[in-house]
Amino acid sequence: MLSSSRLNLRPLVAALALAATAAVAAPAGPVPNPYLAQSYNNQTHWNDGATDSVEFAVPRGHFEVTPESVQVVANESASLPLVADRVAGKDIYWWWAGFSLRKLAVEDGKLVELGRSDLPVRLPGYTPIGTQQRHEQAQAVRRFLDARDEQGLLDYLKSQPNRLMTSTEDQGVNGSVYAVLGRDDTFYGCNGRQVFRIAQSHPGDPASAMAAPVAVTLPATLFDNDKARKGTRLPADILFGMGMTYNGYLVVNTASGKVITLNRETLAPVDVFTVAGSDEQFLNSFATGPEAGGGAVYVASNTTMYRLVVDKDGRIHSDEGSGAWQAGYDRGVRMPAPKLGDGTGSTPTLMGFGPDEDKLVVITDGARKMRMVAFWRDQLPAGWKQKPGTSSPRVADQTEVDMGPELESVQSEQSVSAYGDYAFVVNNIPSRDAPQLSPASFYVSLINGATRPGPAGAAALKWQQKTHRWERLWTRPDVSSISVVPMISGAGRMAIVDGYFVGRWNDRYHIGLDLDTGKTVMTIRTGSDPTFNGLYSPVKVDPQGHIFYSGAFGLMRLDTAKMKQVPFQDGTLTARQR
Repeated sequence: MLSSSRLNLRPLVAALALAATAAVAAPAGPVPNPYLAQSYNNQTHWNDGATDSVEFAVPRGHFEVTPESVQVVANESASLPLVADRVAGKDIYWWWAGFSLRKLAVEDGKLVELGRSDLPVRLPGYTPIGTQQRHEQAQAVRRFLDARDEQGLLDYLKSQPNRLMTSTEDQGVNGSVYAVLGRDDTFYGCNGRQVFRIAQSHPGDPASAMAAPVAVTLPATLFDNDKARKGTRLPADILFGMGMTYNGYLVVNTASGKVITLNRETLAPVDVFTVAGSDEQFLNSFATGPEAGGGAVYVASNTTMYRLVVDKDGRIHSDEGSGAWQAGYDRGVRMPAPKLGDGTGSTPTLMGFGPDEDKLVVITDGARKMRMVAFWRDQLPAGWKQKPGTSSPRVADQTEVDMGPELESVQSEQSVSAYGDYAFVVNNIPSRDAPQLSPASFYVSLINGATRPGPAGAAALKWQQKTHRWERLWTRPDVSSISVVPMISGAGRMAIVDGYFVGRWNDRYHIGLDLDTGKTVMTIRTGSDPTFNGLYSPVKVDPQGHIFYSGAFGLMRLDTAKMKQVPFQDGTLTARQR
């Protein structure tokens, strides 16, 4: 009777805990972009500010996955973008599955495919495989990981007909890494040298079919293969990031250092900005904002943070008279995979959206122990003077992200997650990294933390509005985030990563860390199954707190209400307060 009584109380206890965490007033967020879906999740990094955060609560507690608590929709290749909109009262999801766009809805607690639009695959040696074969691939990979057989895994990946070995790199060539969802639920993506759009046949109808992709190949003169190869692990120059300005222009950038505006209907190029540096490159996407007449684009090269301004005709301006600015930062040194090159590994994140808040754009720099760097994104405060040790008056503050003497290198390949004044970052570089048999991103993401120790370290900082500086809140040197983009659940008051606890290698968890204390307040144990490897994708949640993310072998939907609750007693897993 006692255990039955406890079981009946679980929903009530969970509801009370959720209500308690949601009691704090939500901070202001990015202004909605009129040219994008009016949704909490209309692009790869959630929103125009690239905050990687949402107000929705994720339940606290300690769980273990069960068959009924997880649904996996198989992908064709590595797959990252997942966007959403509410259409005629129904939540609809658009998921990039590798080489196709899937339109999904949740019916009776399960993801159901409503439509599909395929992008032609032009990769040599690629042969598609079915859902069962994808499941078998995941189980084969698991056996190699459990045996710590890195050579066997490498040989297996190379032998697969669907180019499993290069599936991550293939997204840059024939898939989509960054994407946006337009105001009529048109999906925009880019890869290689082409930009594409996939429209709804009947916008406003949740059951509408999707049109075939319309793709435009950009002129070869916009690309520089030699420059891209010299500074990165990329074999050629490609389109990288994507966004939409608040005045209605689609924007993309190239690895070799160009920013290009496009007509959102025809996809025709309008204007091009080229960086001045001979070894200057873009290796991340960008944020957009309503500043400068709706034309603000916040993009960071490996040497410089820019605010470019797109005018009403789509022309790109970099001069101060137009409201643009630029500021250098420490590019640091080249790091091993998953870093692509030197400089920042983060897409710029906007912070400060309330009327009396500091308006910032935030990145991590390229130093061996990275700094969190906040730039004034709009007007400098009256009487502002450059801080000692900074590169420009534009730098509002910077501070080293020190996760302890045991971590010689601290570098992230992920965007900073921000919620109100909170900022959360992870380290993606293993401390003592033995030579890898291959730098291929899919392979590296599989073995790090499974057959060998993974990177260690997560940290939270808080912006102090009155003193215009960072306060370091806590660090977790025992938490390992391999490659996913972390997120913050605002009402859940937690930052969420997918990875491991140091010393518990090849035993994977989703880990929720309290924003204020850093304590472990949520765990979801997924074990050694590589299906749950997030593989560079952003962790996302829906309004009901279900976790969605696109992993190595498919899209996952996790429901903690159907999971097994487990004890969590390891007292060593506490935060190091600063």
